[in-house]
Amino acid sequence: MAKLDKKSFLIILISPSAGGKSAILRRVLDECENVGYSISYTTRKPRSNERKGVDYHFISESEFKELKAAGDLLESADVHGCWYGTSRRFIESELQKGRHIIMDIDVQGAKQILQQDIEVVTIFIIPPDISVLTKRLNDRGTDSPKEIEIRLQNASKEMEEITHFDYLVINDDFETAVREVIEIIRVEEKKIERFTNIKNKFYGG
Repeated sequence: MAKLDKKSFLIILISPSAGGKSAILRRVLDECENVGYSISYTTRKPRSNERKGVDYHFISESEFKELKAAGDLLESADVHGCWYGTSRRFIESELQKGRHIIMDIDVQGAKQILQQDIEVVTIFIIPPDISVLTKRLNDRGTDSPKEIEIRLQNASKEMEEITHFDYLVINDDFETAVREVIEIIRVEEKKIERFTNIKNKFYGG
């Protein structure tokens, strides 16, 4: 059977803080062999459970500014007083190899990428309501009450941007949310626009 060539794409998971995008991303990576991970740069300090070069590339603000000035960032955003950014060269290189890349970023970064010339699918993930989000932020135990209040305020602003993105997944039941994200990826793979040589391959070319 002829193998049809397909264009790979970038998968962006977006959600308010504690919306569940990072946990869902890890499961997608475990279950989808053709999906790789984009490790973002950040100027914030690592949390106790985070590892440099695995969860993030933790760098100084001056190093971040150098990357941005050199045009090496596909997107960058100031989130809660810290900078985050994505390597353009890494993303483009991996997509050319035929792998999808998945990443989790905030609304600011996602909107910047949508303005770039790159194949991208965006999935907005939210808890069922604000009370669940508040509980998850408190249960996480990593933020002060003031920081939690800031994150809730930012969540309200982010929800106003939801119509800019492609898909919505409500993270009420974690396993269901994971399945829905994987289903979205598989459906996107089947779009005719992803295939680059259907006619030639059909006729044996």
